[in-house]
Amino acid sequence: MIVLGLDAAGAGCGVAVRRNGRVLAARTEAMAQGHAARLMPLVLEVLDEAGVAPGEIELFGVTTGPGSFTGLRVGLAAVGGLALGTGRGIVGIPSFDAVLADLGPVAAGTILVALDGRRAEPFARLFDAAGTPLGEPLCLPAAELAALIPPGPVTVAGDGAHLVLPALAGRPDIRRAGSAAIDPATVARMAEDRADQAREGPPPPIYVRPPDAVPLAAPVPKP
Repeated sequence: MIVLGLDAAGAGCGVAVRRNGRVLAARTEAMAQGHAARLMPLVLEVLDEAGVAPGEIELFGVTTGPGSFTGLRVGLAAVGGLALGTGRGIVGIPSFDAVLADLGPVAAGTILVALDGRRAEPFARLFDAAGTPLGEPLCLPAAELAALIPPGPVTVAGDGAHLVLPALAGRPDIRRAGSAAIDPATVARMAEDRADQAREGPPPPIYVRPPDAVPLAAPVPKP
């Protein structure tokens, strides 16, 4: 099976192509803005490097957030267009799951996955050492988030780790693990593993907090 994995919900764009369990090509480019202009050219470059035509892709995987609102929407729209053109399904991968999948074994304690939402408050979710969620996704100031973490060892992962580590400085057993950026090859692998969840059209995004942009109020009619 040929799978394309894509992440644009974080601080950059990542694209990877896998065929029969082997990564043919993958690239991640960090960027604070410009996702809309760069993502599709990056997809075409990675496909060309992999020697795969768009019509050969059999399954798409894409991160569904939370993360950058603009990047998240750009990624979902891009995959939606590609899937529509090829008639293939899409598997949505929550960004927390993609980070967790690359951590490897954690011996004990709590895992905190923190994602940078371009504000002071990170998006975060707590897991036990086995990767079982300990509640719903959160968006809280770092100090409040730190107060929710049970006693014991803490493993911190994700591109928002730098936002919460200062608030955990007083704890005795803190470990920073994993890479900051989500690996698009991991997204492709997880999509293949969850192929039975594939759907037509883009999966719903995970926002956690309301978008920064709000509709303009309707003008008040003059008397």
